[in-house]
Amino acid sequence: MNRARLAVLAATAVFTLAGCGSTTTHEPTELKKIREVVEGVEVWSIDVGESLTGLLTPVVTPNAVFAAGEQTIYRLNPTDGETVWKVELKSPITAGVGSDGHVVAVATAAGELEVFDEDGKALWKVKLSSEMNVPPLIGSGFVIVRTADTRVTAFDAMTGERKWRYQAQTPALTVRSAAQMRFSPAGVLIGQANGRLLALNAQGHTVFDAVIAQPKGITEVERLCDVVGTPLVDAQMMCAAAFQGNVLCMSAKNGRTLWRNEVDAVTGPVSDGERVFVVTSRGEINAYDYQTGKPLWVNKDLTWRTPSAPVVMDRDVIALGDFDGEIHLMDSRTGEIIGRTDVDGAVRVQPVPMGEGALIQTVEGELTYLRIEKKE
Repeated sequence: MNRARLAVLAATAVFTLAGCGSTTTHEPTELKKIREVVEGVEVWSIDVGESLTGLLTPVVTPNAVFAAGEQTIYRLNPTDGETVWKVELKSPITAGVGSDGHVVAVATAAGELEVFDEDGKALWKVKLSSEMNVPPLIGSGFVIVRTADTRVTAFDAMTGERKWRYQAQTPALTVRSAAQMRFSPAGVLIGQANGRLLALNAQGHTVFDAVIAQPKGITEVERLCDVVGTPLVDAQMMCAAAFQGNVLCMSAKNGRTLWRNEVDAVTGPVSDGERVFVVTSRGEINAYDYQTGKPLWVNKDLTWRTPSAPVVMDRDVIALGDFDGEIHLMDSRTGEIIGRTDVDGAVRVQPVPMGEGALIQTVEGELTYLRIEKKE
């Protein structure tokens, strides 16, 4: 897909409303010249194949990188990107990859969940109740999936036996974003389409159902308030953000709300330990104080360029991609763009931290391991 077509796509589809054919037209902001303080250095790159959904993301484990594209799952060497093994499937992959380092899982366009061991041997597969665009979550002996019909189902990781199922409310419209589930001290965190953050325990029972945002307005589009992206979990806080809603952080110990700010989010919150970052539907990057939620800065240089959620590259630098394959290196203290590089294709999903850098997967299927260096 060439960059001219990508520019048209970015200008006509900033976000997708599942269940609605509407698009919003905006002109992506032209990039400004910058004073480069750091530069992105490609360590290795591999073509894993174009994604059907544009939402496939790699997983990093202590000894491997698992990635997927088109109809193929890869295990890669983290050091040099060399292929350890690959498995060809019969149907395009729509969600993945999920892995705990021992079990690897993806969902396919055939509506199936396919599960393999760390050596690429097929363990089991099962027909799902609906399509799936959210990567499987694997851990504690479970493979947990969330399907488009808002069901959350847990399977035994080794046998495929269904252990429990949770049925959430099904909305008329949803925002299709690069969402993921997360483990937390409270249980599995799942962002809902009604502005709520759900936590389920190991038996599939509700631990809490927190309100991140309340629907506003009259029309169904106005009342959209999906929890978007991936919840933030660390030793102190659990945070989530909602479209046309808020970013809210709670105590990881007792669930007490610590702070909230109104924001029209399209990515989940990301933190470097001192600040929390959220990308808005306009493509603005907002930074908040980690402890208090006080707004620190807003970067508007990437307006309507559909930037991805950022990844922390080092103490003072975050990186995020855009529709044109540009990777923007930003000073996390000020919001100033201090470096720029590019990859082959649009970046829709959050880069994944690995070692001293990050893995970036494009819609076209290029998977690149990028590090940063200070310019002389």
